[in-house]
Amino acid sequence: MKLTDSITDLKGIGPRKAEAFGKLGLFSMHDVLYHFPRKYRDYSKTSCIMGAKHGDYVALELKLKSNPKLARVRRGLDITTARAFDQSGEINLTWYNQPYRMKAVVAGECVYACGRVDRMHGVKMINPSIYRQLPGILPVYPVCAGLSQKLLRDTVKAVLEGCSEGIEESLPASMRQKYGLIGLYDALRGLHFPGNMEEIKAARQRLAFEDTLLFSLTLSMMQYSLPKREQPLKLEGTMSSFIKLLPFEPTNAQLKAMEEIRRNLAGERLMNRLLQGDVGSGKTAVALYAMYAAMKNGKQAALMAPTEILAAQHYTTLCKIFGAENVAYLKGGMKKAEREAELARIADGTAKAVTGTHALLQGDVEFHDLGMVITDEQHRFGVKQRATIGAKGSAADVLIMSATPIPRTLAMILYGDLSVSCIDELPPGRKPVAARLVPEHKRQDMYKFIAEQAKAGQQAYIVCPLVEGSDSMDDVQSAVELYEELKKQLSVPVGLLHGQMSNAAKEKAAEAFRRGETGVLVATTVIEVGVDVPNATIMAIENADRFGLAQLHQLRGRVGRGDKRSYCFLLSGDSSEAAQQRLSTLVKTNSGFEIAETDLMMRGPGEFLGKKQHGISEFAAASLAMDISVMKEAKDAAEEILSDRQAMAEASPLIHRAWSRLEAMNGEIARN
Repeated sequence: MKLTDSITDLKGIGPRKAEAFGKLGLFSMHDVLYHFPRKYRDYSKTSCIMGAKHGDYVALELKLKSNPKLARVRRGLDITTARAFDQSGEINLTWYNQPYRMKAVVAGECVYACGRVDRMHGVKMINPSIYRQLPGILPVYPVCAGLSQKLLRDTVKAVLEGCSEGIEESLPASMRQKYGLIGLYDALRGLHFPGNMEEIKAARQRLAFEDTLLFSLTLSMMQYSLPKREQPLKLEGTMSSFIKLLPFEPTNAQLKAMEEIRRNLAGERLMNRLLQGDVGSGKTAVALYAMYAAMKNGKQAALMAPTEILAAQHYTTLCKIFGAENVAYLKGGMKKAEREAELARIADGTAKAVTGTHALLQGDVEFHDLGMVITDEQHRFGVKQRATIGAKGSAADVLIMSATPIPRTLAMILYGDLSVSCIDELPPGRKPVAARLVPEHKRQDMYKFIAEQAKAGQQAYIVCPLVEGSDSMDDVQSAVELYEELKKQLSVPVGLLHGQMSNAAKEKAAEAFRRGETGVLVATTVIEVGVDVPNATIMAIENADRFGLAQLHQLRGRVGRGDKRSYCFLLSGDSSEAAQQRLSTLVKTNSGFEIAETDLMMRGPGEFLGKKQHGISEFAAASLAMDISVMKEAKDAAEEILSDRQAMAEASPLIHRAWSRLEAMNGEIARN
């Protein structure tokens, strides 16, 4: 069998099963082989009934005390039970809608029961699998209706055995030896059918290394293949004339970033740059210089934001700096006539500066001469999205902004296609925000302090992780419930803002808070970016343990934008030492870069990897989540390949695959 063969070539896979496999995107032998387990159940050793905790997945060596009994509870629900025991106690084996279990075991028989222990009402094991010998470590795959774990395991095993000779090694032997990586066949076998947990680790390391290597090669090729300018830009005097438009004096860090952009724009190749800056460091002013430089050369400039709140704020700023007659604003839900009028101004070049949300990516948006593309909050846009908006102009410079500081090592990997500028200095007068961990018994004292500050003219945000209450997460505070509670409890106006509200309602709530009509705003993380209220001095975050440190730091940055002392209160439902230690990082420092480094060391790079970073698979993101060193090695290997002819020759299949990825991405962007 070949990896390109259809799975219908396997014995036992007919049209009905093939349709079920197709729902998971599994059509060929290769698809099945690269459908990786999402987790494992370790049934390589037994536990005893007494020692198994509620919710644990364990293997129990049992003797059946009675034959199975079948109870028909109601239409559509049959429950089969059997009583069993070991030396430590007794347990009920319980199966739902599996009447065939009546014949699977008999009284007096000794078996291994593998499954989840439930101690809610007595001791039972839910839907256990029965074995005559220990099954070892079992993979658990993503499945859908019509596919069972057993069918998937059997299918993967058949493919692995039938296609063993067709699995060609993809990494050079010298590279595998240098980085201590196992072969491809051994990695696939170890991932699907591991003998122990070490085999899983070695398999994940090998496959994640290769995935990250391909990602790094693709990004490097993007950097090397940046097109040349059609004609050089005239930039003399642009920095000094732009600075005169600002109502403040830029910091040295801002001036340095502007100069780096100016040099980029003066070069022969188009700019592709990441602008990193801590919360409140003044990235927008630097981005406005890039727009100004493009507009001075007769080009249009576009600034894309991830939320309508932030896009609206950018629109206000652009109008102040460049004049409303030169600015266009696109957002979702615009009236047809209003949208068409803005599209016309963009298409004929009347609008020199354009801002909006992802609406700027839509196919009907045509620019007259787009020369500068800026995306705000880069961690919310992936490789394909930032390339897509760049493709709106035939020769556009690209600037990416991020207020989520990323450690340099990780930035080099995720943004290998970008040059990096960093604003590591806050404007003068900005006071650090004091963070405090608030224990549950001090909650009411905190609310009292917030009310007192609001009566004195200050404002406060209270952020919740959920919009509404959930039965499955009854220990998590919801915004709607807390809003109703505080409306009655606090003697100051309380507002509500969350993502499920209509755009008009969101804008109304944000504007009421901005004008000071609302003293306390209960919200979800929708206010993470874009709500800029200098009078807000308090940020209280409920269930802070459920947020990443970078996100908590971003939320903290919503306050302290004026000259008054500001506070960030962190309430946590997790009192464990690990959770408290993690949150205390925000108490110790206000530096986003220090916080990012700490988060990287404590939790690995998983928080910075995700579906938005197109090119790194979900498997690689999960596999690398606890090991930054593997990512660094893969990045180093990519640089070695591209800088050495012999290494390039040995890795030619990898280079071909990376180039194919780049062409496929460019082709998809062109079609869209």
